Parts: sequence; C-alpha cells; structure tokens
Amino acid sequence: MRLKRVSLTTAISVVAGLTTATVGLGGAAAQADSTAALPLAHYSHMLVDTAHRHIFLSQGAGSDGIVVTDLSGTPVTTVTGEQGATGLALSPDGGTLYTALADGDAVAAIDTATLTESARWPTGAGSAPVSVAVAGGRVWYGHTADGKGAIGSVDPSAADPVATPQPSMSQWTAAPLLATGGGVLAAEEPQGSLSHVATFDVSSGTASIEADTAVYGGTATGLEVTGDGKRVLLAAVQQPALRVYDASNLGAANPAVYYTGGANSAPNSLAADSDGTIAVGSSAGSGAGVYVYAGSNTVAENHLTFPSGTLAPDGLEWGGDGVTLYAVTRDSSGAYALNVLGGAKLTDTQLSLTHPRYAVPTQQYTLTGSLSTQGAVPAGASVQVTRDGTALPDAEVGTDGSFTVSDTRPDEGAYTYEARYAGDATHRAASASLTVHVARLSTTIGSPEISSATPHAVTFTGSLMSRLGLGSLPGDTTVQVSRTNEDTQETKQLPSVPVDPATTEFTVEDAPDATGRFAYHLSYAGDVTHEPTSSDATVQVSPYAPALTLKAPGTATRASALSFTGSLGDAPYAAGEKVTVSRTDAAHTTAPVTWTAPVGTDGTITVTDKPDVGGANTYTVGYPGDASHEAATAAAIVQVSRSKTALTVTTNASTYAYGATATVSAHLGTTYNGRTVSLYAQPGGGTKILLKTGTVDSKGNLAATYRLTRGTTFTASYAGDYRYAPATITRAVSAYAKVAQKLSGYYTSTTYGGTTYRVYHHTVKPQVTATVTPAKPGQCQRFQAQEYYSGAWHTLTTSGCFTLDANSTAVTKLALTNATGHRFRVRSEYEHSRTDTTNLTTWSSWLHLTVRT
Repeated sequence: MRLKRVSLTTAISVVAGLTTATVGLGGAAAQADSTAALPLAHYSHMLVDTAHRHIFLSQGAGSDGIVVTDLSGTPVTTVTGEQGATGLALSPDGGTLYTALADGDAVAAIDTATLTESARWPTGAGSAPVSVAVAGGRVWYGHTADGKGAIGSVDPSAADPVATPQPSMSQWTAAPLLATGGGVLAAEEPQGSLSHVATFDVSSGTASIEADTAVYGGTATGLEVTGDGKRVLLAAVQQPALRVYDASNLGAANPAVYYTGGANSAPNSLAADSDGTIAVGSSAGSGAGVYVYAGSNTVAENHLTFPSGTLAPDGLEWGGDGVTLYAVTRDSSGAYALNVLGGAKLTDTQLSLTHPRYAVPTQQYTLTGSLSTQGAVPAGASVQVTRDGTALPDAEVGTDGSFTVSDTRPDEGAYTYEARYAGDATHRAASASLTVHVARLSTTIGSPEISSATPHAVTFTGSLMSRLGLGSLPGDTTVQVSRTNEDTQETKQLPSVPVDPATTEFTVEDAPDATGRFAYHLSYAGDVTHEPTSSDATVQVSPYAPALTLKAPGTATRASALSFTGSLGDAPYAAGEKVTVSRTDAAHTTAPVTWTAPVGTDGTITVTDKPDVGGANTYTVGYPGDASHEAATAAAIVQVSRSKTALTVTTNASTYAYGATATVSAHLGTTYNGRTVSLYAQPGGGTKILLKTGTVDSKGNLAATYRLTRGTTFTASYAGDYRYAPATITRAVSAYAKVAQKLSGYYTSTTYGGTTYRVYHHTVKPQVTATVTPAKPGQCQRFQAQEYYSGAWHTLTTSGCFTLDANSTAVTKLALTNATGHRFRVRSEYEHSRTDTTNLTTWSSWLHLTVRT
C-alpha cells in the first residue's frame, strides 16, 4: 500500500433554479474493528507479541504487574511481582520480554512462552529505570544515578549478566527515554519545549556517539528509530507535529514533520512499522485520533477515530502481521480500552456526485461523479448506483477516478441518487447521495430586433431562449403572433412563425398597411421540456419618406411641346393621387404657372408643358403625402431656347492719349420685350466698372464717355428678354503713357521765335528729368538731344535705356562742348516692354536750351 498520492477535489455543481442537492461524501474517519475494556488502573506502555498472540501492558510506577491480553484485548493473565514495570522491549527472537522496573530498581526478563519472569538484573539502589531497548546484542536501559540520568546495559548472553552503567554516554538531568532501530540507540530527555537527544551506534554492542544536541521536543510520549536506523521520530505534546530528525546528525530530516489533522494538534503517540508506515496520534482538538502516513508522504492516507475515549500517551503499536494497528484509549471515567484497527493501512476514499447541467422530463441527463483516494484509483473499480432505492447499472470508474450516471425521467419531480463504492483490499468503502430536481426549463422571449417598420413592411427578429441556454428546442417549435393597433384597439391574429432550433431565432413579417403604434403579442405554448412564456413588442410604424426623382431634359425649344417623367419611391400609391407642378420663368418669377399631374400606383409621374418664355424654366413637382407617405418635393431646370439678336460696340478712336476721353457707343438689333443695354469699361490691370445702363434710343443706340489712362476694354451687354438670348460684345482700345520732362541748372530764360529757351552757363551740364505716368518702375526710358543749325534741327545723340526708379523717374545730364551761342533741344521717350500691356510707347514734348559764356 505504498501508492503515489493523487490529489482530487470533490466538486459539487448546482444549476441555479433547476436542482437542489444533499451530497454525502464517503471516506469518513475509520473506527476500530473491535474494542475491548482493559483491566488497567494506569497505563504506561504496550508491546504486541504477534508470534505468541499476546499484548503486554505496563502500568508504570506504583503498579505490581504486567497485564497480558490476547490480540483482541481479552485478558489472559497478569505477570505479577514486576514492581513499577514501565518500559517494554522484545528480544530479536521474540522469546523474551524485557521491562524496566521503576519501583524494583532492576531490569527483568520474562519468558514470552511461559509468561513468567526468567531473570532480573539489579540496576542499583534508587536507579528507578524507566525505559529499555534492545540492540547490538545488549539490553539498554535509562535510569537515574547519583541524581542524574544515565544509560546502562546488560548482555543477556553473558555467563553471568550484570547491569552495567555506561559512563562514556552523556549525562542527563533525568532518566532518558530510549529507542533502537537498525543498530542505532536514541535517548531523549525533556528540557521545556526542547529535548536533549543523543544517538549512538550500538551495532557492535559498544556505544559510539553519533550526535548529541537539543532539538524541538519536550516531554516525549513517543520515541522511535526507524528500522534502517536513519531517522529518529519524536512525539511530544508541546509540539504542533511529529518531529523527524536525521539520526546521524539530528538535523531536520526530509520530511521534517507529520501533522495530526492540523497545526497545534499536539501529537502524543507514534508507531513506525517495518514497512515505513507511520502512525501518529493525538487526543487534542479537532484532529484527535490517529493519522496514518506512507513513509515520506506527508499527506495522510487514513484518519482513524475511536468510538469513545481518547488516545493514551504512547498508546500506539503495530502488530507483526504488517496490517493491524493497536491503540489504547482512556475515557472520561478513567477506564482504558484496547482498540484493534485491522484496516489501519487502508487508504481513505472520497466519493462525490455532481449535478447534471440540467434535468428535464423525457430527455436524458447525466450525473458526473468522482472517486478519489490518497493514492492511485483502483483499476477496474465500479460504483453501485440507485435511484430512490431502485438499482441502476453500475458505473465504471476511469483511471482518473471519474464516472458518469445517465438517466431519463418521464415526469417532473425530485429524484435521489445514491452511489456506493464497496472498497477493496487497500481502499475503504465510500458513498455519496444527490437529489436531482427534474423540471421543465423556463423560457423567455427576448426583446426583438426591428429591421423594418414601415406601413407595408414591419419585420423584426426575436429569440426564444431557455434558462441558461439549456435544453434543445423541437424542430416544429413555433411562436404565436397577434397585432393590436393601439390607436383603434383592433387586434388581428397573424400566422405563427417557426423557431430555428439551431439559433432559437424567429422572424415576424407583417404589412399593417397603416401608420401608428402597434403592439405585437408573442407567445410560446411550451412543450414537455420547456415552460410556456409570452412577451409583447411595441413597434412605431411611421409614414414612408419617399424619394421623388425627376428626369427632365437639360434644354428645350421655346413654344414646342415638352415632356418629362418623375418617380415617387415606396410604392404602391392609391389610385387618383396627384402631384402639383409649377413653372417659374422670366415672365413668372413671383406667380408661377401651376397645374397637376396624376401619380401612377407604382409612383410614376409624367409632366407635359409648352413653354413660351425662353431661358431658365424651373419646374417644381410636389406630392402632398397620404396616410402612408410623407410629402415630397423635387425640382428640375430646363433651359428653353431664345433667338439671337445683333449687338455691336464702337469707340470714337482706337488709340488715346493719356487722360483723353473716349466715347463708346452700343447698338442693339431686333428684340422682343427687352431694350436695355449696359456699357462697361475695364482698364488694363484694373476692375471692370459700369459706365451706363439704359434703354437704347429709337435707332437702337446707347452711348457713354470714359477718361483713359491706360489701354481699356469696353463691353456692351444685353440681358436678354422672353424670346431673345442675352448677348455680350467687347472692344479694346489703346492709350499712351504720359511723359513729363523738366530741365534744371539754368540761370535764366530767353525766347527765340516765340519759343522759350533755358539759358545755361557754358560750365554747367544741363540736367534732364523725365517722369512717366502711370508709374512704370523698372521700365525703359530714353533721352534724345538735337542742335539747330543750317536752318534745321539735327539729332546729336539718342541715349540707351535708363531704368525708371521706384518713383517712375529717370535722370540724365547733357555734356555739351563748344556749345556757346548754340541752340539745343531735348526730349525723352517711354519705351514699353512686353511686360507692360496697359500703355503704348510715348515721346515727351521738346524742351529748348542755349549756352552762353
């Protein structure tokens, strides 16, 4: 029974609203197979002699005999004359029982076959030995010598055995408790919450110290050395758990502790069997009883309790059969009993049952279960199952401990299932019960999702849902539908709609043929597994907002028949419906021409007309709406043809001096009812301005004047009338720039032939300044000088290009030689470039000058 631990959790799953349960878990703490009262006034130690089928019970100081019972606890005899028998030990061959006589100051040997004392070895007056242990061919005993604790030994095989103290061993404050195993002797004495422990190698019969120190302990009521001599186990009520130490150095072993049900459980007994099984007991708290561990596994395989009483200190002992555990208990009256636990090494088992996800009539449901142990699940295990006392097929347990129970009930109700595991050679029996409530699943109809809500098409999708989404719906499931007009309170039953079992959805399609607020009542009658349900959905049906589209031509011929079509969406329409058509044109700007046109049931419209006014004709079509449709309006513009008229524009010249006034005249040909013309002027680089608007005279003419400073474009514009189209014509004229010139540096003036001359001293260079208007910075300006002789003017020089500065000015000086008494004249020329498109090249007038000494 040394099985690897498998940790399993008992799970109880309850579907809310469907089931309630009472679950009983198996594997409650095991109790003794038999219990027998013991004729003891006190209890000290117990030794089980399986070979002779006896149990020896010592009663400690103040007693006079060792009680002997059979293996069931029935008294056999009392070995008398054993004063204060306390510690007990058995020889390796099982033929001799050794006991420490605390009141007899001796160690006695008792023949286990005859149950009589066969030898006694005095240990000294006042030595009061309390414990014995056998190892290395010697009997070791713990006693008192000279007021201190000591260890002595006896060689029972010697010719004349003598109890001899062992001075090489440690000194103790009190007689130590002894234990042996695997050739190792361990000794313990309490020191408050600690213990003084020493270990010795005694395999040769001579003690050799291995370790000597203080450890976690106290008043030990259980001290053992494992059979391999490697570990020392110490049980003391001062400790929260059984302590385990490495025998070679008394350091903490691995594992270091074994608990008895929980922390602070105060272990008072222990028993280590030859196969490594450890039993740890306690009489304290909720963990009272015995816990059985498989060697180094610190999770208990078993928990043992007693029908009455609590475990006595050092009250545990394994039998030699490798199975049975013996325990001495004491009740509240002080009476002792022997408890025989034949199944102490059986592994506890836990059995659980878990609810099905749901349980409804006529449909199979499945309970899940789990069989868990502190070891491997028994191979091939099965669980017996009953329902309300009726046997169901056994459930096979998987390697992971799981099993299932499937059942079907035709009717609603509460059914109790019980599962039982009978146990096996290494596992205890266990049982569990569970009550399943079989009931129809509640259902709901969720809020619908409306995809259409118009007078001729109401469509919405809903869902019939069972509680927690459990339980499949039959393929023929339907939802009943009725519609109530909340305005008229008229109710109409509609066809039932099918429910898709896969999605649980259904779709309602209706054509109420009206607007308003409608309440749709949805109901489900239920079935054998589902409860009925109902729900209401309110839908607001609003009128259509139809789209009105027109397909009109872009142009049409005046005074000719015109036809175009239109279409109203969201048909059908009632017979006799009409639209209103209005036409706005140049003759009807504030009072449109209006008429009606029929609307087809499919929403088609045809508009006919014969427009007699040219230009933009705007057709507006309006539908007033009806019970199912909102009003709608659309418009289209048709350009109706007009005749072309003659329009000219002239000026009194094509080129003008700077600042000259131009006369511009427009002439208008034949028209119908419009004779208004507008004249505009747009100077180069400037803004177009209105010169005059007016009715042409009887000859069709209209004139205006304009002062030019640069090249200008004149425009004549006719706005058109009912039958003649607008017309526009332009004429461009040119203008010269203005060049102003002056002389400076002269000292007087004179005249020749009526012409004024500026007079310069022969040492002065005349300065000529030219300014161009409009401003032409960056453009070119040239100068030209002439001299008068032989009765005519002759050119002396023409300069290169002078760049006009930011003030549109250029300056030069005349260098005249041998000029005294001569007459000269000078002028300048503005020379426009390709970048100047507003003025022409222009010469200034002549300035005259003469030179004197």
